[in-house]
Amino acid sequence: MNQNKSVWSVLLMFLAISVFGIGCGGEEEKPKQVVTQKPTAPKRPKAKTVDQLVSDLSIDNRIFLSEDEAPRRESERIAILNFFNAMIQSDLDSIKSMLSYSDHMELDTMSKENMSSYMDSVSLIELLTGESPEGTSCVMAIYEIGMDYQVQMWFYQNKGSDFTFSAAETSPNLIEKLSGNLVQNYFDLKSKQAEIALQPDEETSYSLAGEITSTDGSVGTDESRPGPPPSRPGGPLGQ
Repeated sequence: MNQNKSVWSVLLMFLAISVFGIGCGGEEEKPKQVVTQKPTAPKRPKAKTVDQLVSDLSIDNRIFLSEDEAPRRESERIAILNFFNAMIQSDLDSIKSMLSYSDHMELDTMSKENMSSYMDSVSLIELLTGESPEGTSCVMAIYEIGMDYQVQMWFYQNKGSDFTFSAAETSPNLIEKLSGNLVQNYFDLKSKQAEIALQPDEETSYSLAGEITSTDGSVGTDESRPGPPPSRPGGPLGQ
């Protein structure tokens, strides 16, 4: 009888040690490691293609912006397309809402000179984008009128959802002086003109690539202000 009690005592001690790990250095069960996944930021929606925006915004089919030339940001694509659509449609109120204040007077002059008749004669506006040497976004508009081509250059900036376009100086038949990367070549030409303007001879005007630059820093004449592309002899694109 005493022997049976000792057997049960041993069994009970064994069970206590094996199950609960009491008193004999038994290892406690390690808690399972919980793996938490970091939340991932939602993917940015992919910018719509130019063709999609042209359709969605009902852009005039005479305006051409290639996918390669279009800015990456959709908001910039929309602003550029809307601005030149207003231009080719002679929508003065829409143009003025996106135009820098300093260019409002020029727009008023253009409207008095029957801007709509100029735009009706435009068969194509090709848009090329880039940046100035200072990093300001810009868009070059090449107007096709029959077999003639004229150039406008515009800088644009945005604050929030608003975009503002400012006209840069261009001269008639500028397309004939540009080649290769036309936007980059435009700024190279302006840089050369600025260097010549700084030369010391105050009594002399200098000519560069057929364009007059005075020592007071002004380039061209009043005709160099951007306006509706005049019907003047021009050259094919890239020449």
